Amino acid sequence: MDPRSRRSRDRLFAAALELAAAQPIAALTVTQIAEAAGVHRSTFYEYAASPAALVEQALTGELDELRTALLEDESDAATAVATVTEGVLEHVARNASIYRRELADGGGSLHSMLSRHFRETARILLTRARVRIDIEVAGVPHAEIDEAASRFLADGTVGVIEGWLRHPEPEVGDFVRVYRALLPAWWPHAGATDPARAAASLRG
Repeated sequence: MDPRSRRSRDRLFAAALELAAAQPIAALTVTQIAEAAGVHRSTFYEYAASPAALVEQALTGELDELRTALLEDESDAATAVATVTEGVLEHVARNASIYRRELADGGGSLHSMLSRHFRETARILLTRARVRIDIEVAGVPHAEIDEAASRFLADGTVGVIEGWLRHPEPEVGDFVRVYRALLPAWWPHAGATDPARAAASLRG
């Protein structure tokens, strides 16, 4: 992407997130976002088909960067997963006003987006053999167990995040301690690290 296009996209992302923090995503309009970003409506459609799609792109961009950091982390799987999980929580906390509204009662596209993110991360870790789920069920192929485990972990994680966001000022450290206690023994998890240090290392 050339620098000019990147600047336009970044302005659109910033405008979409700022507006989505103040009102439901479903209420956003293309004109509203384009005007806030200082671009033409036609420029908007070069990046997304709808306001909801643009907000999702803006959020998943940050999540994808965190996943890349996880895949490049050469430490043991448990430490890498713990560090990036905290990074995801920092991302959610920064955008709490958006996620709090859009995750309410398990609905909205952002619930599906977060679930897909966690599920894909689990799939990549399993495919690359950085994680192995040591569960055997008679007559069930291991690939099916991996798929079920990934979905179980992904949707459970989003559900816990939804509950966490009901606090007026959600603290990442509090969530990490509860989440670590809830994680099943078959999924790697290390002791909680300092959230500020973890976020700083990800920003690198």
